[in-house]
This record gives sequence, C-alpha cells and structure tokens, in this order.
Amino acid sequence: MSKATVLNNVDHKDVKVNNQPSLYKNEHVNRSMIYVTEIGELHKEFPLVFYKNPNTDSDKGQLQLHAILGLEKDENLFLGENGWNSRFVPALLARGPFSLGYKKAESDDSEQAAPVICIDMQDSRVNTEQGEDIFLQYGGEAPYLSYVKKALQTIENGITFNKTLYTLVEELDLLEPVSIQIKLSNIEEVNFNDYYTVNQKKLAQLDGEKLAKLNQYGVLSLLYFVLSSMGNFQQLTELKNAKSAMF
Repeated sequence: MSKATVLNNVDHKDVKVNNQPSLYKNEHVNRSMIYVTEIGELHKEFPLVFYKNPNTDSDKGQLQLHAILGLEKDENLFLGENGWNSRFVPALLARGPFSLGYKKAESDDSEQAAPVICIDMQDSRVNTEQGEDIFLQYGGEAPYLSYVKKALQTIENGITFNKTLYTLVEELDLLEPVSIQIKLSNIEEVNFNDYYTVNQKKLAQLDGEKLAKLNQYGVLSLLYFVLSSMGNFQQLTELKNAKSAMF
C-alpha cells in the first residue's frame, strides 16, 4: 500500500532510490501513457499512438497518448538489466516513487494550491543503503532529484495540454485506426488493434484557418511528430528479433 509523504531534506536526508529494474515491475510494460509536453523528445525513440479506452467505465472512449515499448504483454524492449537503454524515458515511468501533491496556501486570500513533491516510502525502491541519492550531503538537490522534478513538471504541464490536443483532433476528425502487422519470424506475427494515428491526408487537406488554429495552440508540429514516430516500429522489430536470438 502506497504511503506518500511530502519530501524534505531533513526527514529524507539519507533516503536513496534503487532504480534496478528487478525492484520495480511497473516498468516492465509494453506501453506507457505520455503527455503532449514530451512528444518532442519521445517521438525520436518510440512509436506514439492514440488510444481509446474500450472499457465500460466513465473513461470509455476517452483518448490517451501512448508510447509503445514492447510487442508482448509486460515486455519493455528498452529496459535492460542495468536500466533503460533509450535516450528518453516517459515521464510517468521516469518519476519513480515520486508524485506531486498540492498544499493549500496559508493565506485565505488565495485559493491556489502550491505543488509539492511527495515520495512513496513504501515503494520497494526506497531505502537508505543503495541507489541514487535524493539530497546532497548538506541538503541541496542531488542530480537525480532534478531529473525527477523535470518528469513531474512534464506531467503537470501536460495534463491540460493533452486535453487541448484531444479536443482538436476529434473536432477536426484527424484520427484513423492504426493498421500495423509486424512479422517477426516465419511463424510469429504481431497485430496492433484499438490504436489510432493521425490521418496524414486529412491533415494535409485542412484549410488555412484550421491549420492556423492548430498552430495557434502549438499542436500542428506535434501531429507531424506523432506521424514520424510510426517509423520507430521498425526499431521495435529489430530489438525484438535481437532479444529472441539470445534464447
């Protein structure tokens, strides 16, 4: 059971985070939800696709953005024995055992809550013996904490921006189902269903006013990044074949 507490350099001065993959199974996933604020980096590494939740709960039909990390359930082809082999890591996974909380301002004149970094002290990676330091000897931020803060900021800024992207692509009817079949060997084939990508033809045929609207909201270039990321399925295939050849 998670137990998030506000991080500080007094109570947590000796706390470390061991990022060995064997300690945290949640990174052994074949996809991760991502945020618009990280598309500029992640499209260079992973296939990025839209996903519609097919469940019958309140999230049914809601769009998400996913980075594809593997071709089988619980398979992350970018994760090795010593950690990630990619240049970039989706923010939801890069944040580790940290999250953002919101602290009410003491003054009654302001209703805005201030964000604070929280740490899950029950997470299997958290200890005082081995791993990445969170704080330096005299209380300053260690490089790892700066890395985590960047991931948390990416998530916080991306939550609102994601809604903008989803609204625009649905309003302009720019999505089409992904149709991808990956042949790994003479007998093994992977099909992708329930995913969507940008319809390049529809995007190219938008009139000036609609293109200007996409550009105004900072979405136009991101849609082309999503399109270009589809070429990364080839890299996934190569990684999968290399992994299979080892067994």
